[in-house]
Amino acid sequence: MAGGFIDLGLMRWPVKTFRDPDRALVRLTPVDTTIDALTRIPRPPDSSFHGRSRIAPEETTVFRVRATFRRMFDGADGDMHLVLADPADPSRVLIAEIPLPLFSIGSGLGARFGSEREAVRGRLPPRGQMVEVTGVGFFDYHRHRKRDNGLELHPVIGLRFLSAPPPRR
Repeated sequence: MAGGFIDLGLMRWPVKTFRDPDRALVRLTPVDTTIDALTRIPRPPDSSFHGRSRIAPEETTVFRVRATFRRMFDGADGDMHLVLADPADPSRVLIAEIPLPLFSIGSGLGARFGSEREAVRGRLPPRGQMVEVTGVGFFDYHRHRKRDNGLELHPVIGLRFLSAPPPRR
């Protein structure tokens, strides 16, 4: 099983970094939605994940969500992971990832990824801050994420800090 995990991750790497042959199919006009709605989309069967192909319509759509920032961590793959919660239902959580610019050469978005990463690192949002994140839908494969559909915003193509965190009660 570990081999399948590694192979699937590597085969779909171009989709994650916006360097795949199908990237021209991605509609770049953002669709406003919620984390709650995105986490309720049924996960496609594993047979849908063939190499560099995008899974329509989710992986050909750019989504924009308003979210509560939970935390940031650097992944082993070089991506910056943002953990986001739905403001109306904090139990609904979504991962948004900003690729390492070096790994996105040829995507046309490397400079954007670099500036987004600098913005997060320069002003690490406190837990609870509202953010607006725009990114391409991507079904990731994680054995440890059996509770959700694996849909992420990956890559992130827009990030805005909206407000200070809400006061603690």
